[in-house]
Amino acid sequence: MLYAGAIFGLSQLPVTVGEPPFHHFDKCLHAAEFALFFVLAWKAADRRISVSFLATAVYAGTDELHQLFVATRTASALDFAADLVGATIALAFVEAVRRLWRFGRRRILSPIDTKVES
Repeated sequence: MLYAGAIFGLSQLPVTVGEPPFHHFDKCLHAAEFALFFVLAWKAADRRISVSFLATAVYAGTDELHQLFVATRTASALDFAADLVGATIALAFVEAVRRLWRFGRRRILSPIDTKVES
């Protein structure tokens, strides 16, 4: 909830004018911001991926709608898409780590087969 509040607060600040380090730098920031949001939502939702992704997508959408009402900001479908890309990357990462953990637990922590072939 604190992170969602921080996103809301930052969305009301004016955009700083200046040359970005590279083209579409802001899209990378959006992706990183909502990748972290997804991970936090995943932890809060008792590691339920679908609930976490839905919450992230809804919040990303409401964040863009909120920016329609901020004088120095604009809503953008590309920003929303970058938010979802970040959430998708985080989802893939979480799922990959989960599968590796399960595989490791089965292979490393399973009882050793003591049968000897004769």
